[in-house]
Amino acid sequence: MNTKIIAPALFAFALAACSAPAGQAQSSDDDHGHSHAPDGSHTTHDDVKPAEVVEATPTSPEYIQLANNVEIIENVQEAMDGDSATFTHEGYFGPLLFGEDLRSYTLRLEPGMFLSEHPHPTESIIYTMSGRWVLCSEGKRQVMEAGSIFHFGSNMPTGWEAPFAEGADILIFKKKREGDNYDSFVKGIGEMAETLDDQMEEGEPFYYYQLSSDHPAIEFAKSKNPNFDEVLEASKPAEE
Repeated sequence: MNTKIIAPALFAFALAACSAPAGQAQSSDDDHGHSHAPDGSHTTHDDVKPAEVVEATPTSPEYIQLANNVEIIENVQEAMDGDSATFTHEGYFGPLLFGEDLRSYTLRLEPGMFLSEHPHPTESIIYTMSGRWVLCSEGKRQVMEAGSIFHFGSNMPTGWEAPFAEGADILIFKKKREGDNYDSFVKGIGEMAETLDDQMEEGEPFYYYQLSSDHPAIEFAKSKNPNFDEVLEASKPAEE
């Protein structure tokens, strides 16, 4: 699927705006979205460098450096299918862009995956690019489809489930942590993958087939997908 994303840039801007200290007044320029010089111009263009294509690396996707501090990824789907994506039992994580205060990345949920509710230290805004999946919080479940978006606050437990044959591709915006960059992101995901491997060996479930047949996630999946049993069987590891 070749999905181009335009709207999520607005979501990132909204998240940045929400991070302003409570009670801090915004200027008219902030409300308008941009400011002008006294002569009515936006900026000067002396010594402007040409746009540059920054090639993909093992830890980063290809992007266009349009101007100083202006980066563009033309096709998110192609970026998430690149070599910088890392598999974990929570899905495939792929870095996108790192801004001044925000970071964005993708997550591919494979059919049959399951992640129990757990808290996250930083809030997120999450947009579903393609497919369907199930969001779970406080024991309540909601089917998320392509075009849907949701927010969860800091330390709010959430989980996800992938009971549909098509899986899902989602786009995540979070506040950037100090020192975050492509290398540290991919390294951190790699370390997380090893931790999840250990947790799975210790019995932590990351797939529907590890759950009991009367688990609420199984019952909900069957109520939403008549062909769930096929997804369940396909997600089981091949017998050696």
